[in-house]
Amino acid sequence: MSAGRLPRRRGPSGALTPYGLIAPGLIILLLLFAVPAAYNLWLSVHDVTPYDALGDGVSVGLGNFRSVLKNPLTLSSLKNTVVWLTLATVAIRLVLGLGIALLLQAPVLRRLRLVGLTRTLVLIPWMIPPTVAVAAWRWLLDGQAGLLNQVLMRFGLIDQGIPFLGQTSTVWWCVIAIISWRELPFVIIVLMAGLQAIPHDQYEAAAIDGAGRFGTLWYVTLPNLRPVLGVVGLMITINSFNNFVYVWLTTGGGPGTYTQVLATQLFTTAFVDNKLGSGAAIGLLMSFCMVLFTIFYLGVLQRRSKA
Repeated sequence: MSAGRLPRRRGPSGALTPYGLIAPGLIILLLLFAVPAAYNLWLSVHDVTPYDALGDGVSVGLGNFRSVLKNPLTLSSLKNTVVWLTLATVAIRLVLGLGIALLLQAPVLRRLRLVGLTRTLVLIPWMIPPTVAVAAWRWLLDGQAGLLNQVLMRFGLIDQGIPFLGQTSTVWWCVIAIISWRELPFVIIVLMAGLQAIPHDQYEAAAIDGAGRFGTLWYVTLPNLRPVLGVVGLMITINSFNNFVYVWLTTGGGPGTYTQVLATQLFTTAFVDNKLGSGAAIGLLMSFCMVLFTIFYLGVLQRRSKA
């Protein structure tokens, strides 16, 4: 720095410049998230219908929450949401995603120059919009003209069509298959990125120590993938718990209320039964469950990382 030049001092206006730059984004986030959340909270403590004007409604305090919690359907919907919609689909996607990601990293694919083709094929289900995917699966699983039933009858395995989406013994397994097929590519791609970030010298050290494939997987691959598995597990759990599209478009919550989940119960309560307050209460209860799960999940991950 020359002797005649002095360093510039940042005045008050300069210090406020970064805040001025991020202010438009913060305002947009406030309008998109905070305002709807506040309105949802207001709805949950009022008796409101879709036909009421904005701001109308009778205050009922915690009455909507009490009515929702006393409803026997809520417990059934919660069980379906936790067991079938979340735990089953998340476990299947993590296990299959890890297995397929490992297969796609196999050296034989590089030797045969099939890396690009296989990764493109894996991404195809994720490219299909969920509504289109569900429509295709409904056609495949149709009890009368479905392709699966036609194939089974052609080979003499069944005498008449099976209503896969219309009977309680098969409907949830079909829903799980649809969700897993459509959402699995996301898990595969994320885990492949995690696998590529593992230092190769760790595999060389494991080979020198005489570790086999299982030992390398258990002591090298999985420990390095733990942060990635933790993040992707949390993301797909939250997405599955709040999912509405797959169950609603596949079964509508049926047969009867057998596949009703919290998201579909929220929709029917708010927009079929015209009880916006009770629907908002269900939404807040779902958010509360996910907040508790996230705190617990991140706490477990943090303790394991320190161990």
